Amino acid sequence: MGSDHAITGNSHTELTAQGKALHIEEPEVENELENRMRNIDQLVHSVHGALLKESFSGKPGALDLMNDLRLKIKTTHNTLRVAKLLSEPARESMLSSVRNSLNDLESVIASRLGTEMT
Repeated sequence: MGSDHAITGNSHTELTAQGKALHIEEPEVENELENRMRNIDQLVHSVHGALLKESFSGKPGALDLMNDLRLKIKTTHNTLRVAKLLSEPARESMLSSVRNSLNDLESVIASRLGTEMT
């Protein structure tokens, strides 16, 4: 997540921690984004389900957070679906937007739930 990302043409270049360029083809970029989204969605779904079974004073706020995250995940997924249909340079811009949204979601999850996404 701390890597620098740049998309050019039909490929994706990611700089690794060592500063070496790693060339990734577009389908791999889409798969990476979909996998990250799926992991976030599964975690939020699990936490939401657990919250529904529990009773505690902060439950409404916690459920509101989970519902907000679920909505953001769905919106990000729809943005990815649209990006797949576009041609360059709009596609590049949309994939970058999806990546940024996933980074934000993972940051919120890490800070609010104390869980690190890998």
